[in-house]
Amino acid sequence: MNDTINIGVLAHVDAGKTTLTEQILYQAGVIEEAGSVDQGSTITDSLDMERRRGITIKAAAVSFMLGDLKMNVIDTPGHADFISEVEHSLGVLDGVILVVSAVEGVQAQTRVLMQTLKEHGIPVIFFINKMDRLGADFIRVRDLIRKLLDERICEVSVALQEGTESVQVVPADPGGSGWIEVLALGSEALMEDFANNEVITEDRLRQELGRQCRQGLAFPLFAGSAARGLGVRELLSGLARYLPVQASQALSALPLSGLVFKVVVQAGGERLVFVRLFAGQLQARADVTVIAQDGLSERIKIKQLYGLKDGERKPVQHVDAGDIAIFGSEQVKVGDVIGCVSESMKVFRFQKPPIQVKVSAVRPEDGHPLHQALSELTVEDPFLQYVYDSHTHENIIHVFGKVQQEVLLETLRERYAIEAAFSAPQVICIEKPVSSGEAAESMGEPDNPFWATVGFRVEPGPVDSGLVYRLEVELGSLPLSFQKAIRETVTEVLQEGLYGWGVTDITVTLTHSGYSSPVSTAKDFRLLTPLVLMKALERAGTQVYEPVSELQISLPESSISKVLFRITALDGTFEEPKFDHGSVYVTGTIPVRNADILKTELHGLTGGEGVMSVKPGGYIAAASPIPVNQRRQLNPLQRGEYMLHINKIK
Repeated sequence: MNDTINIGVLAHVDAGKTTLTEQILYQAGVIEEAGSVDQGSTITDSLDMERRRGITIKAAAVSFMLGDLKMNVIDTPGHADFISEVEHSLGVLDGVILVVSAVEGVQAQTRVLMQTLKEHGIPVIFFINKMDRLGADFIRVRDLIRKLLDERICEVSVALQEGTESVQVVPADPGGSGWIEVLALGSEALMEDFANNEVITEDRLRQELGRQCRQGLAFPLFAGSAARGLGVRELLSGLARYLPVQASQALSALPLSGLVFKVVVQAGGERLVFVRLFAGQLQARADVTVIAQDGLSERIKIKQLYGLKDGERKPVQHVDAGDIAIFGSEQVKVGDVIGCVSESMKVFRFQKPPIQVKVSAVRPEDGHPLHQALSELTVEDPFLQYVYDSHTHENIIHVFGKVQQEVLLETLRERYAIEAAFSAPQVICIEKPVSSGEAAESMGEPDNPFWATVGFRVEPGPVDSGLVYRLEVELGSLPLSFQKAIRETVTEVLQEGLYGWGVTDITVTLTHSGYSSPVSTAKDFRLLTPLVLMKALERAGTQVYEPVSELQISLPESSISKVLFRITALDGTFEEPKFDHGSVYVTGTIPVRNADILKTELHGLTGGEGVMSVKPGGYIAAASPIPVNQRRQLNPLQRGEYMLHINKIK
């Protein structure tokens, strides 16, 4: 039973994280030769399109031994369009290697990643890569990391003669590299000894750096060149010293607790589930509890269990706490809990994709296979939300950006032999109720032809509460089938509010109910509920909100006025720019509808030197004219048309 560390390798695109992962596996003895991203021969980029594009799309998990310590490495995407894959992985990591290019320095996406890691207290080790490349500058990039990411940096190794064939990586001197000043900020005892001129040994400083790194208070920094294997061995030796180790034996004695962070559909159709075990031991052929994200639970049997060993997936009889388990299942989804919820689990709440596109098959005969393929791909990445609209017979998916769409088209073509096409993207707005509104209709009233009585009160709900449904009537006042019909219809109706957008952050209370036995049916309640609910919503009123993206841009000083003017013209906002050695760093927000416009124009505005990164930034009230979405359902507020339709009168 080996103690374990689960680490992620994160970076901006092209910083070299996949190359670094290959070198780690090579120097750990897992592979005989380090692969090349340029040549498409890396072990973690297993998808053909990853090899061609040179970017990592699907997070891949591999393992190796470092002495008696088992290391599981999860290689994650760096492209902003695949942020959901990174997010799936963050909750199961004990620590992260954050790769920064010695040439390009701190990129906008690097700042987004670091901000997320710090918010959740995940330990981070920095690796400044590409020290052999022309233009590499260790001091400049180190200072940028301190200024733009975090000042609590301790250099463990430094580069000499960088940017040349003679580049060297040597150990840093803790005493002369400012470790004491950094670490004293996180240790009262060290601060006191430092103030009293006590002797502070290098060993004590290294132990203190390990303690503070594990708590997310300080960050070791290494230098090297992953392509040449330079500085990688030093990095490896620092993993066990500076990252938290999972004590498998002690944790395995606790009740089973694991989190599903990845689902992969194999070529033969088998679904493999990847689980990080926080406690307990998962046994092959065991019956375990699965708790879904909606709180419902079920029991499943683990028929075949796999573990990670020497860079491969191998059948095992059990997997211990702290490690990663893999098994086949048709029901389990990303985000499900295996066993029970553990306090060690990191819970991440993320925005949904803000763009929707319609997907259609180029060949008519591929219509049904396309539906099946999209359903399957949504299982792998639940952030790629797929909906089949039964009213319009359209396939609709929600995505983060253009690269994600391009990769989806390639996946459909290569894995399923389906040629597909996308419609123009549409930004997804939401509606929220403005105030309270009530409506009710009773059996026997002239305008109510249904054998049902229903009344609702709608009110604004807390931020991010979604739909909260409550009963003000007694639960036994209606048969359960009628209650279920009302509840399901409420959810369906609120998919299209007064302006055609989904309604959220709303509390719906059932205030009136009644039926007549034996003539009332569930259908009566399904048909009456839309009329009453939409009337209550109309009386409450709704506000439309549009999605915005958080914006981070690095650009030359000479371009600052043009870029800030353009951000403003595109309805964006920005904070006070930060200037550093001829470069400017701008943060702000921009409506999603204009984000691609700015991204496209940035190259010309900055002479090709600007770098822009965006991530979901929530919603703001939409300006006039209020955007309206085309309705797919009949509008119950148009009562005459609604009644004609349900009575099948054309």
